[in-house]
Amino acid sequence: MSSLKVQAATDRSYVYTFVVLCIGFLAGIMVGMHAFDRGPESEDVDDFHQSKRTIQTSQERVLIKGFDSRNNFRSTKKRETHNQSNIQGSNPFNCTEKRCKKCPKGKAKQPWNGQDPQIFAPLTADEMIKVNDFMVTNNYADNLTAMSSLSLNINFLTFMYLYLPNKTAVLEYKAGQGKYPGRYARVHVARGARAVPDYMEYKVGPLRANIMTAEQLYNDGELVFNSRPFDNIEYGFYIQLLSEEIKILEPLTIESFDGAYYPRENNDLQFWLWNGPPGALADERETRVIALLNPLAPNGADLLELDFLPLSATIHCPGTDFHQWYIYDFYYLNQGPFPNATALLNAYQNGSLRKFTLPDGYRETVLDRHLPDRDTDQPFRRNSFLSTPRTYEPDGPRYIIRGYNVDWMDWNFDVTAGQIRGPGLFEVSFKGNKIAYEISLNEIALTYGSGSSGQTNVIYADSSFAIGNYNGIIKSVDCPKHATLLETSHWEPSGASPVVTKSICVFEADGENALWRHKAYEFQGGLRNNYLVVRVSSTIANYDYIVEWHFQLDGKVFTIVTASGLIQATFWDHENPFMGSEKGRDAFGYRVGENAHGQIHDHMFGFKVDLDVLGTDNSMEVIHWKNNNVLSALRSQVPNVSEAPKYFLDNWTRYIEYELVENETGKRINMDEPEFWVIVNENERNKWGNMRGYEIKPIATAAQTLSDNHPAMPALSFTKYHCAITKRKEDEQYLDSSSDTHRLDKPIEDLEKMLNGESIRNTDVVNWVSIGFLHVPTSEDVPMTIRVEAAFMLKPFNFFNTTPVFDLQGHFDTKTLNKTGRPPKYTPCLEKIQ
Repeated sequence: MSSLKVQAATDRSYVYTFVVLCIGFLAGIMVGMHAFDRGPESEDVDDFHQSKRTIQTSQERVLIKGFDSRNNFRSTKKRETHNQSNIQGSNPFNCTEKRCKKCPKGKAKQPWNGQDPQIFAPLTADEMIKVNDFMVTNNYADNLTAMSSLSLNINFLTFMYLYLPNKTAVLEYKAGQGKYPGRYARVHVARGARAVPDYMEYKVGPLRANIMTAEQLYNDGELVFNSRPFDNIEYGFYIQLLSEEIKILEPLTIESFDGAYYPRENNDLQFWLWNGPPGALADERETRVIALLNPLAPNGADLLELDFLPLSATIHCPGTDFHQWYIYDFYYLNQGPFPNATALLNAYQNGSLRKFTLPDGYRETVLDRHLPDRDTDQPFRRNSFLSTPRTYEPDGPRYIIRGYNVDWMDWNFDVTAGQIRGPGLFEVSFKGNKIAYEISLNEIALTYGSGSSGQTNVIYADSSFAIGNYNGIIKSVDCPKHATLLETSHWEPSGASPVVTKSICVFEADGENALWRHKAYEFQGGLRNNYLVVRVSSTIANYDYIVEWHFQLDGKVFTIVTASGLIQATFWDHENPFMGSEKGRDAFGYRVGENAHGQIHDHMFGFKVDLDVLGTDNSMEVIHWKNNNVLSALRSQVPNVSEAPKYFLDNWTRYIEYELVENETGKRINMDEPEFWVIVNENERNKWGNMRGYEIKPIATAAQTLSDNHPAMPALSFTKYHCAITKRKEDEQYLDSSSDTHRLDKPIEDLEKMLNGESIRNTDVVNWVSIGFLHVPTSEDVPMTIRVEAAFMLKPFNFFNTTPVFDLQGHFDTKTLNKTGRPPKYTPCLEKIQ
């Protein structure tokens, strides 16, 4: 009997041990799953009530074929053909389809289902074709024809984009008090067939009507033909002239430029033909051209603007008669001018010129030195073969896009893009409150300084090159995979056809920081910073611009512009007589390559910011940040104060003064006299009695350094001010004309003309915000400029009664009140491969 008891006890012991092992095993699985599920949010582990812990971690040394003990890839001089993605380590989470769900893609993008077409959406391909056919069929612009490379004595369509509708009509329609304002196209036509050639812009539409009309937007002759934007017809004529004249210089180019001569099929000796401006006067047209080595030239599009050569000339090209054009003012190594190529060659051959010779084989090195490929002479960085961190949407997109209307976290707005000016936002609201009617890019201006004969005083306004000639995003570079892409459109005059590309991306980003946080003794809390991004990428010749907007959960909007791409270099003259004792720099910049000089320049971006703070009747309040004696501070509010209180420790204080701006004006940042620029609604107050408003706050920008008497300043007057405020008018749609920098002596739409002193209290106002940066290219800008930024912010300013983000659940813990809060939990998932 006792033996049976012993056996039973032994059996129970085995069973108990087995049960404990099973429980332990299952607990281990549960803990592992819990740790796995919460791995990406390990910072959520609550240590507020716990003692300090020490967590030891170790790193395994990863040895992969092809890497040495220092993780340096053992490469040869041969071009790499392997794909690094093939040598990545295994998934550390072992997150396979069996263990992890695939991230839900969701359907952020939905078709527009409104009764009427969207007001601000870019022109569709069908709309463009309809407009072109209408202009041709109805004999508008005097026998409009397709662009031809044979003659300028024709009328041809150059640009086409959405004509922005009347604001009053839009607001009445949106309020249900007016009819649909319709969609119209803005069409640019070079009218070379007229007795007195000119350039014209038309308003064409309504686009969905059976009967359309075309309305001239300027008087005949007001836009001078010679100040029109560059076009491909004259480009073809430039090539003809150069082919004849540079052929004479073949002995010079072969000897100086490593055997290169012009013209020759697939030759790498080419000419940069777009140096702006094309003359200083509207009635003239002259284009400076400069030689360069460009192995990619045969495709007719790519430009490597780093290997310019010391050979330049000027093309005299007014009017439509190509046979009257000619090339003159030849320079070689900054020596000249020579009236023609023959005179230059004679001087070169008789030994009266200083000479320059590229080393043998130099032309073969140009592409390898400037193509943005991995430098195989450099070892891989440690662990660079591992995948980079990524963001994804574990529950699918949290925003909805209907057509071109975007809705996210109480933000709502329309996004658009046009061929000349680029991207813009319209009808921006937050939490049901109207913030802005329009926030859009208007212009990009650049002014260069150079000692090179071919590139002195170069001035560009990129609207004349069409900022919105978008060619699409670079997948996996411009936007994350989970982004939603929207189409843009522009007109291609050479083929007389529309071009539609996916160039706008919208996505929610993880700021990977705190929007707000506080860690105290009795409580701690914070909210992770997520924001919506609208990003548009554009390439204009050598430069790439990215314009993006960040919509924050607290009502702020950031407008950011980034520049990258190739610098427009000049030739580095190794024996420059105007160079000082330091042979790596001169008065205009630094040597950045074998024969490359990085010329100084600026990038100035002009935006139209039409804020409608709770309506169209707004004012500008300037809040001055002051430092003075105590009595001055008190008298700024109560003028009759006679004595300062005794409780001030000394007779000095900081204080602010308030100024409601009465008339149109331009404002500049002065670091010594800080100001806050706020657009307020004087008729709307928050709970505390303050006018509700939005501040316009430059974040990163530079000042225009050109003096008012500089010849370019009338055309670029918008760059003088960081913020200019004017009364809104329908006929002041843009801060300049797309041809203003081609007619420096008499610009059409000069911002300075808009600042004529009109009253701006309690009315519909527009702020013209300019940001930018000064660029001194250095060797780190070769072969590509790493992103350079400028930005401004729109910030709620007494707009709300309290911080507006506390309708969202953040992270919150208390020590004694036993209260906690957590944001929505998520389960890791596999990002879908697109």
